[in-house]
Amino acid sequence: MNQIFRKDEFIITPFYKGRKQEFMVVNTKKEFKYGHTHLKSFKMAKYLINLARFKKVNSGLRPYLLTSLTRISNDQDYINKVEEVLAVKRNKGKKASYYNRAI
Repeated sequence: MNQIFRKDEFIITPFYKGRKQEFMVVNTKKEFKYGHTHLKSFKMAKYLINLARFKKVNSGLRPYLLTSLTRISNDQDYINKVEEVLAVKRNKGKKASYYNRAI
């Protein structure tokens, strides 16, 4: 792999999707299939690595990025915290059923 950034067990490698350059974050301590994610921005890749390293959760991230955090992290407690935020985001906006009862 042609890595362009390394911090602890995380590496960032560039790849091309068509003509656009994208980035893959890989956790070298996890099986590749479960420990990598694809991102469009190098800056976001570094940001997610720092969140995972310091076990911080940014609840303002989009669901895709939160899912990416769960994929690159090793810490199960941290993954559970991120998944809780993700569940809240996914359930937000779902309306409770309303029945108009005729009297």
